[in-house]
Amino acid sequence: PPPPDAPLVLAACSGGADSMALAAALAFEAPRLGLRAGGITVDHGLQAGSAERAREVVGRLAELGLSPVEAVTVGVGHEGGPEAAARTARYRALDAAAERHGAVAVLLGHTRDDQAETVLLGLARGSGTRSLAGMPAVCGSPLH
Repeated sequence: PPPPDAPLVLAACSGGADSMALAAALAFEAPRLGLRAGGITVDHGLQAGSAERAREVVGRLAELGLSPVEAVTVGVGHEGGPEAAARTARYRALDAAAERHGAVAVLLGHTRDDQAETVLLGLARGSGTRSLAGMPAVCGSPLH
């Protein structure tokens, strides 16, 4: 295992197939790269049973050998519509978790469908050709 002072990378995990695959890949590869690997899930509190779901995700992340693992509950505002408000709350929580744990990066898993949805939603909002780029492979915090 990597030393306790090795850089920490967190996997953001909803519990879906794409983010669980990312968490499993991180758990497998991080020690080989001399990194520590942790996981975080965000409970938006928007659906009944979301707290239980977050606890289940934390358990699955721990079973993968990730440490630290954490569930963070956020309040979702209304600005920009429900999806945008949830995304803003999620990114704030991920930024705060990275800072709290001293992580050098937070990884997010997305499928091609997620990428296509981002492009289409952007075009529908009227953001023009800028939307054609979709989600970047690497970026700083979207809130900075």
